[in-house]
Amino acid sequence: MRDNLLEVITEVSKEKALDRDIMIRLVVESIVQAAKRKLPYESIEGSFNKRTGQIELFQYKEVVDIVDDADNEVSLDEVQEIDPEAQIGDEVEYLIDEREFNRIARSARSIIFGSIREAEREMIVSTFEKRVGEVLTGTILRTESNGRIALRFLDKTDAYLFRREQIPGENFSYGDHIRVYLMDVNNNPQKPSQLSISRTHPGLLIKLFEMEVPEIYDGIVKIVSAAREPGKRAKISVYSTDPDVDPVGSCVGIRGSRVQNIVNELYGEKIDIVRWNEDVAVYTTNALAPAVIDELVIDEEAGEIDVIVKQDQLSLAIGSKGQNVRLASRLVGYKINISVDEEEAPSIEEQLTRELERGKEERELLYTGITSGLHAAGTPAAEAAARRNEDVAATKSEDSPGEEIETETVSADPAIEDPETATTVTEPTESDTEPETSAQTADPSETTEEKPS
Repeated sequence: MRDNLLEVITEVSKEKALDRDIMIRLVVESIVQAAKRKLPYESIEGSFNKRTGQIELFQYKEVVDIVDDADNEVSLDEVQEIDPEAQIGDEVEYLIDEREFNRIARSARSIIFGSIREAEREMIVSTFEKRVGEVLTGTILRTESNGRIALRFLDKTDAYLFRREQIPGENFSYGDHIRVYLMDVNNNPQKPSQLSISRTHPGLLIKLFEMEVPEIYDGIVKIVSAAREPGKRAKISVYSTDPDVDPVGSCVGIRGSRVQNIVNELYGEKIDIVRWNEDVAVYTTNALAPAVIDELVIDEEAGEIDVIVKQDQLSLAIGSKGQNVRLASRLVGYKINISVDEEEAPSIEEQLTRELERGKEERELLYTGITSGLHAAGTPAAEAAARRNEDVAATKSEDSPGEEIETETVSADPAIEDPETATTVTEPTESDTEPETSAQTADPSETTEEKPS
C-alpha cells in the first residue's frame, strides 16, 4: 500500500487539478483520523517522508512509574534503557508497523475521498469568490431531463444552469460556449452546484454593455440601472460624465452594431437605452418612451408616480402585456400608475355610439362588396354557362326549328366557380303563367327565374 500511495496521490492531484502538497496533507490527515478510530492509541501523528516518498504514522506513550494502560503508557525503567535522561511525564515516540498501517489505509479510503471533495469545494470558492458579479464563459456538457444544463468552466469546474435562470426558448448543443452571470459561490455540499449562475439576471445585461462599449469600460459613460423580462424586452439607463459624449449613441454604436451584438447574445431580447436624469419626472418620461406623457404627479412618501396620457398614447405607455410600464417602474424605482386624461376620455355612451357606427359602416362595406361581386362580368362560371347555352341552342335549332330554348343562368359571384353548385332563388312572373313550349311545365310555380343570392 505504501509503495504506490504516492503515485496514486500524484495521479489524483492531476485529475482533480489540486496541488500535490495539498493532496498529501489531506491524505495524511485522513489516515491519522482513521488510525484514531481503529487503534487504541490516544496520541497519533502522521508525516510524509520526502526521502522515501512514504507516509509514516507515530504513536506517543507517556513515561510513568506504574503502567496502567500499556497502549498509552510506558515505565520509566524501560525508557531509561534507551534514553538514560528520560523522566516521568515525558513522551516516547513509536513507529506504527506496516501491518497496522495497511489496515488503517484501507479503512481510510472513504475519509480520503471526502477530504478530496472538501478540498475541491475550497478550491472553487477561492477561485471564483473574487469573480462574483462577473460574466463567465462556459462550455455545454449536457442538457438533463429536468431542464438544467451542465457547464464546465476553466476546463475543471462544473456548474448547473437551472431552468429558472435560462432565457425562455433558448436551445444549446454539446460543446456550445455561452456567457452566464455569476451570482454567488457557496461551500455547501448539499447543493448540486457551488456556482450560482444565471442568464436572466439584469447584471448580465450590464456586464455585456461594459464589455461591448469602451466608453462604459473607461468610465466615461455610467450605467445607473437595468430591468429585464428575459428574452422579450429590457431597459437600461445611462448617463455621460463628458458633455461631449452622447451616452445613448455610445451604447447603440454605428448602425446599432454594439447593441445588436448584445441582442444576439440574449436570444433576440429587445433593449431600450434610456437617458438618465436627476429629475425623476424627466427620467420617468424617458423611461416610458415612445409614449408621450401629458402630466406627472410624484408621491415621494408612497413611492408612486401617477402618469396621465392621451387616449391614443395609452397603449404605447402600457406596452405589450404591460411590459413597458413594468420595466419603466423597475428602472425608475417607483410604482407607476397610468391613466387617461378625463377630458380626452370618451363617456360610455360615446363609446357605444362609436361602436354602433363602426359596425354599421362595416356592414355597408360588406354589402357593397357583395353587390359589386355579383355584378362582376367575365367570371369563369359565367363564361362556362354562356358556352353551354350556345351549344344547347345550336342543337335544338337543328332538331326543333322555331322552338323556344331554355337557357342557363349562373351567379356572377367570383367565389363560386362551379356552375353546378351555384345557389339560386326562384319567383313566378307574369310571363311564366302561360306555357309557351313543351319544355315548360304547366305550373307557374315551377317556372323559375334565377336571381343571384
